[in-house]
Amino acid sequence: MKTILFLFSLLTLSTTVQAEFLPQSFTAKFQQEYISILKGKTKKGEGLIDYKYPGSIRFETSSPSPVVYVSNGNRAWYYRAPFIEGEEGEVSETSSKEGSSVYIKFFDSLKNGLTANSLYDVKNAGDGMHVMIFKSITAKEFGIKEAVLMFNSKKDKNFSDLQKIELLFPDGKKSSLTFVNLKINPNFDSNHFNFVIPAKTKKVN
Repeated sequence: MKTILFLFSLLTLSTTVQAEFLPQSFTAKFQQEYISILKGKTKKGEGLIDYKYPGSIRFETSSPSPVVYVSNGNRAWYYRAPFIEGEEGEVSETSSKEGSSVYIKFFDSLKNGLTANSLYDVKNAGDGMHVMIFKSITAKEFGIKEAVLMFNSKKDKNFSDLQKIELLFPDGKKSSLTFVNLKINPNFDSNHFNFVIPAKTKKVN
């Protein structure tokens, strides 16, 4: 009986460790690259990402143009700042379900950890890299075919050690986020994932 309880405790501990791969929240500056395979062009940008599980994200780019995407699990906003000061910006507002981004779905899925599950399989590619291969139904729903996670350490695979994420989309396009100054479990205030629409902003569909 003691042996069974001991084995059960180990199984429970293992499941808990896997589930805790994704922290409850994180914040990081990022450098982004978006690659079009057909056109062979690469677009670069940088900004700040704040995330809280489940489904809350604030994604702000400072270059090449100021753009803010915010979702809180209920409402989602996409704001484009004016190109010239004094002109109108543009914002669209939808339900979070309608406006759910690829990154929300991806980060939420990481609650499953770096082990095979109903959403994806995982392959250790060595040199601090893990490849997530999304199953066909998930790939269609998420719009992601594969994801490569690169860690600073080649041994321990902790989210706090995450260096870069590469996403491969079904159409062959690629997007990568390189994290700078990644911090886990920051305390966001209650309104952080609400977007206050600035004055002189035009609402668009």
